[in-house]
Amino acid sequence: MSANIFHNPSTLPTPEGKWTHAIEVPAGARTLYIAGQAGFDAHGKLPPDFETQAENTYSNIVKVLADADMTVTDLVMGTIYMVNPGSDLDALVAASARHFGKHAWAGTLIYVKALAYPELLLEINCIAAKH
Repeated sequence: MSANIFHNPSTLPTPEGKWTHAIEVPAGARTLYIAGQAGFDAHGKLPPDFETQAENTYSNIVKVLADADMTVTDLVMGTIYMVNPGSDLDALVAASARHFGKHAWAGTLIYVKALAYPELLLEINCIAAKH
């Protein structure tokens, strides 16, 4: 089976960190659309701090992938929504590294005024494709 193809044109700056400019999903892949995941734990509780919310959010994405017989290497696209510009970015990057390793995916980080619940500090939705 074919693998996802990363596109980082030499005519563009190299993406920082573990990002990629684009990922092409060849025909025949199964696609999984993961709704916005947040920092709720397995009991539905939302911790008050960003670090734990980030850990839970990434862990929840890994659990959804596993339920679909996929792993983080199948992730191709994601959108990260955060409410605290800059101040929580280091914790986000650290949680991502712990759960996603060095896997590159096409992603966008957006700072918003608020999310669905006032206590939410982070939400991530993503798309995965498995061959």
